[in-house]
Amino acid sequence: MEPMRHVFKPAKLLICFVARHRGDQLVAVTKSAGARGGTIAPGRTIGGNRILAALSLADIDQDIVFTIMGLEAEAVIDAVQKAAIKEPKKLGGMAVLLDVSGMLFRVPGREREENIEESGEKMNSGYKLITVIVNHGYADDVMAAARKAGAKGGTILTARGTGTEEDVKFFGISLVPEKDMLMIVAETDTISTILSAINSVPDIQKPGGGIVYNMNVEKFIPLGHQG
Repeated sequence: MEPMRHVFKPAKLLICFVARHRGDQLVAVTKSAGARGGTIAPGRTIGGNRILAALSLADIDQDIVFTIMGLEAEAVIDAVQKAAIKEPKKLGGMAVLLDVSGMLFRVPGREREENIEESGEKMNSGYKLITVIVNHGYADDVMAAARKAGAKGGTILTARGTGTEEDVKFFGISLVPEKDMLMIVAETDTISTILSAINSVPDIQKPGGGIVYNMNVEKFIPLGHQG
């Protein structure tokens, strides 16, 4: 048997927001197009996004599917879009594509390393993904501030912190294991205003109150829409 080795190669991360209990169906679609698998996290969508509202996905529970892809990325995205158009009530929603500078792949020893072809539209989608990690129960307050500043909606995932008593002593923060992770997809020209609004939330300003970061969205993909 040919020995395997691990290499770091460029990749893409596809994040799909679909109706609750439809994540497994979506993963089946991505795998049929060549993806190695996916990770499904339960979430709750809050208000406003016209695409989600049109698909009856606003203010309801959702599945958020994370799929890391290599050279199969284009085929996977195409398969997801076609499946969503065919079954918009089941797989409709939205997706964002993010660039990953390096992913650990397990490949045959003789396989030639190939880079994913660079897209001419890279980082020019007009959207960014804001992620806010706060202590459990405060994500709604952050989302309320973000919406007043122009955000059209967001999705909350329940998470768990991994801090230790040593971390508390070193950073001088309060240790709260339960976390909320808020993900907001917003137009690039609104990001500065939204981030300023989030930063003004009292709980964010407290030591250890939260972490906020944003990433460029390479492609914004409405699911379940023709054209």
